[in-house]
Amino acid sequence: MARRSTDHDVLDRVHGLNEARLQRDVTPWVVPSAENLFFSGVAGLDGIGEEINAEWVRCEPMGLSRPKPDFTVGLRRSAFRNEELEKLENYGTPQNPFYFTPDLSFPFLICEAKTGRIRIDQADTQNIHSASIATKAIVSLYVAAFGREHEKTKALLGRVLVFTVSDNNRMVNLYGHYAVAGMNSSDDDGDDTVDSYQYFRYDIAIFSLSMYDGRERFRAYNFVRNLYDRFAPQHLERIREAVGSVQRPVPHTGLSFAASDIGLDEGSSQQGSEAIASQENAVFRTPSEPASASQKRDMANMKGQLDKLLRQLQELGQHSRDKEERMERLMEQQKMESKEQLEQLTGVISRLQELMDTS
Repeated sequence: MARRSTDHDVLDRVHGLNEARLQRDVTPWVVPSAENLFFSGVAGLDGIGEEINAEWVRCEPMGLSRPKPDFTVGLRRSAFRNEELEKLENYGTPQNPFYFTPDLSFPFLICEAKTGRIRIDQADTQNIHSASIATKAIVSLYVAAFGREHEKTKALLGRVLVFTVSDNNRMVNLYGHYAVAGMNSSDDDGDDTVDSYQYFRYDIAIFSLSMYDGRERFRAYNFVRNLYDRFAPQHLERIREAVGSVQRPVPHTGLSFAASDIGLDEGSSQQGSEAIASQENAVFRTPSEPASASQKRDMANMKGQLDKLLRQLQELGQHSRDKEERMERLMEQQKMESKEQLEQLTGVISRLQELMDTS
């Protein structure tokens, strides 16, 4: 008769194997997939998205390396209204990120899985880096919206804004991450800054996957489910509150454009269709016209500006050449005058010498 495998068999089997096996076989026990739950019919998760081994290409790291968590949960584009997206896309920079990957914004749950007891400490360290960036992003948004000294910004300090999970085939570490104000409250000019904030973690729990006959095996799973049900809506509302006070973007005029407008942004090709759809209800609507007509007009405008710039450069060059010629003539004239003065002075000295000799 075939032997039926147990959960203990799975934990023993993945011990010493690579991280891919650990992530495939064990991590789903620890961190449930929000998108799989949504596809299964769980309500209230449509605005939550996730990434697997996705590099955070749209944010500035706080260390030498760029985060690439094993599993990240955050907010999808559909979680925001059109006017909120318009503000956030105008606000977002690598220093003040909105999107962390091309499809995920404001992460609130980060997971790293490592094999062995020693490497779980490495998972903790990686999570600290990633969570600090994610926490800083929320604080930065509040500073931009309300200012550093506002009560809403101060209310964020000491509050857990991001959670992390580190696991191997035996244990699970749960942490909460938060920010506190540093010693310096502003820069030299007295402007608001987030550089002086410091970021810490809070130990929530350590669970065993194998001890106590596996009684703790799904405690982390249940904790994460509660995050999806209770924390994620608060996380979204917290961000919306700040976005409501962020300054509205100024519509582009002339040839002012961002790099993402011409396809230099990695995510622009994936987000293009969504961005066009969102314009239907936007405040500043783009006129409907053939793409070729718009391109020809833009090319004509650009050619006109380039021609004007070329003329200015030519005029500047001619002016420089005229100035050089005038300087050369002036120096030659001064040289001639100096020569004449020297000859006159030499004559006077000679006559004085003759007078002295006759006397």
